[in-house]
Amino acid sequence: MSVYQEIDALRTMNISPIHYLVLPRIVAISVALPLLVLFSILVGWFGGGLVAVMNEKIAITFPAFFSNLRDVVKIGDLVNGLCKTFVFAVIIGTVSCHQGLVTIGGPRASVDRSPKRL
Repeated sequence: MSVYQEIDALRTMNISPIHYLVLPRIVAISVALPLLVLFSILVGWFGGGLVAVMNEKIAITFPAFFSNLRDVVKIGDLVNGLCKTFVFAVIIGTVSCHQGLVTIGGPRASVDRSPKRL
């Protein structure tokens, strides 16, 4: 947005670009990424159970699979993974927003800097 002076326009109107642009994006990715990981974990568990039921060599029932899964997977493992995901989400959001705020030139600048052909 700094390429087309939208950030300068926000500052002119006395609106903080950090509060208006950056914070909503960091909050959104901090909520969405752990939810996406939790959904992925649940889909993986369901898929594992489905494979265990459908594969004749394994021959285990769905309730037995989830009973064994409950014994193997501890709640601390799930919480640990979600906490790491939250930290990664904050890092991704912060780095992405920083790069967006310091970008200059835009697409036309990359064309202007291309080497001249003879």
